[in-house]
Amino acid sequence: MLPKHKMNPKGKTVERIGTLITLAIILIITIAMFVVLKLWLTDISKWFILIPIGIGLIIGIYGLIIQPYYMYRNFRYDITNDEVNIKSGIFMIEESTIPMGRIQNVDLYEGFFMRKFNLASISLSTAGGNSGLKYLKVDIANEIKRSIQNRIDDNKDEYENEGENV
Repeated sequence: MLPKHKMNPKGKTVERIGTLITLAIILIITIAMFVVLKLWLTDISKWFILIPIGIGLIIGIYGLIIQPYYMYRNFRYDITNDEVNIKSGIFMIEESTIPMGRIQNVDLYEGFFMRKFNLASISLSTAGGNSGLKYLKVDIANEIKRSIQNRIDDNKDEYENEGENV
């Protein structure tokens, strides 16, 4: 069954801002390369400057158009009493089911630009690795975090009580 909840549409904007920052860094590197080639290394081919321009073009197309669209389109999650279902990916779609009893830690992350758009991400840590719910509204993320932590605490209490009865 396909999980029903999606990431917040503002997450696409946050992804695009991150790409714009990357492109700004590439632009600075390109300008620095152009200055160095023009002033000091005159015997090196000027075609060398096309490398960062090409890389910037590829990153721009991927990071501004492809990644945000498919990330929003493909990312879904659903939380039941027993498990968390996550579907994510851009080219390779991954569907994972995490039983509540396997979750060891729940972390909430708010990046600088995420805070500006009132978004947060949740990281679910298990013995097998980490999974996450990305770009949720902060109030929904806090509610999900509390809910999962309460279920984890309830499972620990049940496990401890079973150990006492044995």
